[in-house]
Amino acid sequence: MNSAWKAVLVVVSLSVVHLMSSLVPPNSSEDATSLPSPSLMNGRLSLLTQFNISTDATLHPYDMSVLIISYHKTGHDLQVDLANILNEAFPLTALRLTDQWGLKSRFRRRRHPESLACARLTLQAGKIHVQHAPDLYCSPEILAHMLLDVREGSNDGSVLDRGTKVVHLVRNPYSMAVSNYHYHAQDPTPESWVLEQNPCQVTYQMDGTNSLYADHVLPALSHHNNAHKTQINEPVVTRTEFDRIASDCLSLFKTKDRLMDANFFEHLMNLDAPEGLRLATAEMMIQGDHNGGDILRMANNIVKFKQADMLVQNSIEYREKGKQLQVLTLSMDDFISQPSLNAMRFFDFIYDKYEGKISQEHKEAVALKYEQSFHEKQHGNSNHITKGKASNTEQLKEYLRHNSVFGPPMNKIELLVENALAESRNI
Repeated sequence: MNSAWKAVLVVVSLSVVHLMSSLVPPNSSEDATSLPSPSLMNGRLSLLTQFNISTDATLHPYDMSVLIISYHKTGHDLQVDLANILNEAFPLTALRLTDQWGLKSRFRRRRHPESLACARLTLQAGKIHVQHAPDLYCSPEILAHMLLDVREGSNDGSVLDRGTKVVHLVRNPYSMAVSNYHYHAQDPTPESWVLEQNPCQVTYQMDGTNSLYADHVLPALSHHNNAHKTQINEPVVTRTEFDRIASDCLSLFKTKDRLMDANFFEHLMNLDAPEGLRLATAEMMIQGDHNGGDILRMANNIVKFKQADMLVQNSIEYREKGKQLQVLTLSMDDFISQPSLNAMRFFDFIYDKYEGKISQEHKEAVALKYEQSFHEKQHGNSNHITKGKASNTEQLKEYLRHNSVFGPPMNKIELLVENALAESRNI
């Protein structure tokens, strides 16, 4: 065991000793029971050491469900790491990964039943759920019902259910777009779908039929009556802005002599950086199918969570049931710049009712260990961390910001993201 691990484990052990009747050494089996092992995705190594707790240690019940949501380039690895940490590093709470699904999203990303207009979410109190890029196009009433009332299995009343905590991992749209371009313009490509994807496809395949992606995302983003919910005094994205991005995409894809038969990846490799960035960003905005459209999907879901949150706060029915919907919006950019600080914000949000049961020292030790592992991963070989081409990052952001097609809608999405993050900093 290296010295960094020893230092962290000493701090952690001291911080939780008063909560445990005894802490059995990892190699001892006497009177010890191990907490459930996490269901790790793709054999991912555990971030943190498992604790062994004596049989008479009290597990404090956790009376809400936890849902962690991310999008393409807003924190795929971060989402997995946060779920793993909750599952492993806080052994005296009964909050655990779902037994059956672990860290794998149960429902397909970027899909929803035609009749519902929202991805099906069945949650469970005391369980950690992860979902990547969910479609949330339904009404605030239906979304609130799915988050607070629809539950996996039955509850005999032995487990208190106070509602749901949503951790919404978002990102500045300019950072998201440039990271996406750099990531997919690597050779060899880290994801094979760029060999087949049509970045300019605006139809959305669902249940064997095609619909327009704009018809799903624009109702929440283009209506003036959502202004008071987003603190933006104009539509976030209009149909005209959407159509201009689609037209710009078509002007770049398969229009040059040498690229008439080229795929998406070959365009990213052969177009100059500004044109390649525009093509990749168009795919992230107007191409809602398969792996596309996440910049607008993220913006739509920010609005939808805000609408559902306001509905629940003003609902007499949910107040009488004692149900709450709590949404914490966190930024991938903030985690990159200050990993341990934002890990602490995450822990404080999840365990806000556990003051005196989980010590501040324990949370700080886990946050510092997370920061160490984050820096190690930055220099490692994670498939989901963008590497290379970083020298022109700021120039490409400024290029998009001042581009007449992408700048206007992305500036408003940036403000939408900043407002959501500012509200969460006040939680």
